[in-house]
Amino acid sequence: MSRNVTSMPKLQAMMHEMRIDSTTPAAVRCVPTIIFENRSVKQSPHQHHNTHPQQQQRNDQARLFYKLRQKRKQRRLQRGPLHVDARLEQRAQATDRVCRGQKRESKLVTVIVGSSLARHVSVKNVENDDNEVRLRFKSGSDCADALAWLTSNEGQFFMRDAHQVIFILGTNDLHRVGAFQTAQRIGNTVTAVRRLFPRVNIVWQLLQQRTRKTWLLPEGPAVLHEIEKCNVFLIELAAKLMFETIQPAIPIHHMYDGLHPSRYGVQMMEKTIRDHLQKQKMPYPSSFSIDSRRIHANTPPPLMSINFHSEISLLN
Repeated sequence: MSRNVTSMPKLQAMMHEMRIDSTTPAAVRCVPTIIFENRSVKQSPHQHHNTHPQQQQRNDQARLFYKLRQKRKQRRLQRGPLHVDARLEQRAQATDRVCRGQKRESKLVTVIVGSSLARHVSVKNVENDDNEVRLRFKSGSDCADALAWLTSNEGQFFMRDAHQVIFILGTNDLHRVGAFQTAQRIGNTVTAVRRLFPRVNIVWQLLQQRTRKTWLLPEGPAVLHEIEKCNVFLIELAAKLMFETIQPAIPIHHMYDGLHPSRYGVQMMEKTIRDHLQKQKMPYPSSFSIDSRRIHANTPPPLMSINFHSEISLLN
């Protein structure tokens, strides 16, 4: 400690030279600086004599390059945005279009057109990495309404790049005209859709059980019998016109109001559509493909024995 602090005799001599005595007020007394001998104290910026010459040169060059970069940035900002070669920009846009087209072509685009039965179907619960699904429903819609909408500009845009369409229709037709004329309407709709979209595969969901009465039939077993009869017509019509059918087969007690499916019924519909999409790995080349013939050749026989061949000729 005695080595680091200035000795007391020297301190008293300094105070004497500065004429500081005990009579001086304490507020104006100058307390001398205590000097420490610490070699680790950072040198003053002005003490460059100890810096290595090469290191000093590198530091000067770094500062010079930094100032040049800042000046270039400033001039660039004053001139505005950088110039982009038009050929490079067109090439980048073409590459982006090709990539987006390949990504779109690698997916099977499926559109769902339905009535209020499809109201609660979630697209997220149906589509996957290989399938893109679009949904359009309208309460009270029948075959005529759906066909008129598909011929509109909105419907044409909705069907853009579509590979197949799933119809959840027919319940409102059955409500108004009965089983046979409902099959007639479905046949006309399938024919018209094929003329509008020749390369789109058609899938039709069979009618679900209902207990609510119709315009023609009272509530109860009569409506259930008419629905079963209409489904037989649809299976025979699908085999003749070569379109596919799916059937979630929702139990009657899961039609919460006698017409619309409950949450569990909607889940059954979603699972049926999802299972159907998982079987289709590649886009359809045409609605009149050999695969559709093979599928309908393995279709199980109808549950009811109805002489449909004498009546199907009326559909043409």
